[in-house]
Amino acid sequence: MNNHFSLPRYFLLLRKFIKENSKSYILILIAGIGIIFLVYGLMIVSNFHSPFPDGSRKLVFTAGLLFGGTLFSASFYGFFSAQAKGIQYLLLPATNGEKLLIGFLFTQIVYIGIYLLGFMGIDLLLCNIYNKFIAIPEWVSEWQLHYYKAQYIYASDTLLLKEMIVLYFILTSIAHFGSLCFTKNAFVKTSIVFIILLAGVIYLNNKMLVMIIPEEIMPHGKYFQDSFRIGPTKTPTGIIALPERWQAIVTWVIPTFLFINFWTASYFKLKEKQV
Repeated sequence: MNNHFSLPRYFLLLRKFIKENSKSYILILIAGIGIIFLVYGLMIVSNFHSPFPDGSRKLVFTAGLLFGGTLFSASFYGFFSAQAKGIQYLLLPATNGEKLLIGFLFTQIVYIGIYLLGFMGIDLLLCNIYNKFIAIPEWVSEWQLHYYKAQYIYASDTLLLKEMIVLYFILTSIAHFGSLCFTKNAFVKTSIVFIILLAGVIYLNNKMLVMIIPEEIMPHGKYFQDSFRIGPTKTPTGIIALPERWQAIVTWVIPTFLFINFWTASYFKLKEKQV
């Protein structure tokens, strides 16, 4: 077999994959959209006399995107638990790159695309329902009226969307790699390993910072370090600010580094199974 990537062969592999898994994926889609619509709908109905539940909506959006996406990615190679199906997949006349691209397409593009379209469709519908049926209490002052006006999520909090989408790509790339590493209970095992490693990295990072700056420090920054406060927590004696571009650079460098590394690791793991 030719080891070079072939687009016609890839489309044949894609058509075969869709034919074999379309029914289960459609059921997952219906169940996921149904759960989101039910939870979100109950939130709206129970708040017709209260401010719009924006915080709860963000929680539902984040849970569906991150939990659903990582669970889907971690179960993508679940067929390897059945030895016959796993061997059949590995013996398919396609390169490892073509097989991996199937996983990339569904976990990194198809899921998030369908999820965003589905959630925003539900959001548009339920926001309009809320705005139409909201009964604002008489005691609400004029400056509080904006709390009783539903704004679509893509217009009200674009920063949330960007941050969660970046986090989605990182977590799903890790979950996808875990699906290749563990044949059974991949989601649970990958989550445990990830939590242990993350806790270890945070602990070692703190120890290294103490070695660099002997004083008691309090890290400051939304996700990544952008300054240090020196001295006691309640009465700091000074602040060490990192360069202004630090936050912007690190915000993109670390996710990109993790994303590329885990997909590269997935390629070699699939190649290892092929051997």
